[in-house]
Formats: sequence, C-alpha cells, structure tokens
Amino acid sequence: MSTSTQPTVPASRFVDELGDYLSVDELAQYLQLSKETIYHWRLEGTGPKATKLGKHLRYSRENVLAWLRARTDRR
Repeated sequence: MSTSTQPTVPASRFVDELGDYLSVDELAQYLQLSKETIYHWRLEGTGPKATKLGKHLRYSRENVLAWLRARTDRR
C-alpha cells in the first residue's frame, strides 16, 4: 500500500512563492479549503475579489490579503 504525500509548505512561505495572481487551486490550497468553497463564495459574493481572464479566475495576492485582514477577529 503506497500513499503519496505532498510536501507541506508553511502558509506564509507558500504565498511568498506564488506570483501576483493565484488560481482557484492555489487559493484553495493557501486557505486550506476546497475549490467548491471558493466557487460558492464567488457565487454568493462573499469571497475575495477575482479577475476573470478568458475562462479562468485569478485572485490577486493584494485582494486576498485585504479580504483576510477585513475578516480578522479583533476580540
């Protein structure tokens, strides 16, 4: 029985290694969520702002980080 494991990268380093725009897969991996959650947020208008390039969605690092900061619990 073999299991394949992908190396885990600390989240902060992961974002640093990405380009300025994240694909849905990269955003889901960074947030440790499913792609379905990302698409659901897009349909509801509750996720980070996306840019559509052809048929592909891209999320700017700047928008993702701003979206996360706006959701940080300050209690």
